[in-house]
Amino acid sequence: MKKIILLSAAILSFGMLSAQNTENQNIIEVTQLSEGIYRLFVDNRVAVLVQTGPDGALVVDAAYERTGEQLKEAISKLTDKPVKFLINTHLHGDHTGGNAALGKDVHIIAHPSVKDFLSQEQKRGETTLPAAPIHARPDICIEGKTTLSFNVENVEILPLTGGHTRGDLIVYFPSAKVLQVGDLLFAGYFPYVDVSNVGNPMVYLQNVEWILNNYPDDVKFVGGHGPVFNKQQMQEHLNALKETVDVMRNAKTSGMDAEKMKAGRILDKWENFGKFFITEDLWIDTVYPFL
Repeated sequence: MKKIILLSAAILSFGMLSAQNTENQNIIEVTQLSEGIYRLFVDNRVAVLVQTGPDGALVVDAAYERTGEQLKEAISKLTDKPVKFLINTHLHGDHTGGNAALGKDVHIIAHPSVKDFLSQEQKRGETTLPAAPIHARPDICIEGKTTLSFNVENVEILPLTGGHTRGDLIVYFPSAKVLQVGDLLFAGYFPYVDVSNVGNPMVYLQNVEWILNNYPDDVKFVGGHGPVFNKQQMQEHLNALKETVDVMRNAKTSGMDAEKMKAGRILDKWENFGKFFITEDLWIDTVYPFL
């Protein structure tokens, strides 16, 4: 079980997912969410948020290394002003890989764990990946709520750690009512919880509940993966995930271990949740040790 989860972490972290449609590869779909705020959906997989205005561009997450130059080009079509700030919601390579393309002469904001991670070589089996170049590493590290006044908006950056990874950030644009929650939302899917980087599925669900209880009803929730959700959709998704945990907890109480749960397909009600990355079996493997 542990080996399966660690393999999944490596695949997601470094953007090496192989189940791709060649015709969709590297396409960037742009959707305007509010005045001056755009969601760029990269490779039909990962969401990047861009705020434009008189001060320049602010970007939340940078997608993959392999799509970095295309992302940079897509941003240039939204504004003729330079990118001034790049915020990484967490350390995974599908959110930080594009730092190398975007990060020159840009302030990169993240949790300290992101800088630590990107500053070290990463071993993946027999392969050793080099540390990110210095300009691709965060130069502003935050561990508490921070407000950034930019483009006539007080952008709120808040750490909600220990759910998806040790260093998750969420980013709120109050005037626009847009909240980028990173991988605290896999919209319509089972979430990936990186237990090798201090992620915890129970804390994950607690953090999502905190978000729902602390932001207005008309907020647009932009997750790292999947479509934009409104608050009702976000709540329904959380309720479904909590129900899967209850089903697993009851099954464990009745004497079932993780393998029996998988064999019995106790989560088949949520089969569609497993169609992106984390399958029913992987969600069981993730949650079972924490029940």
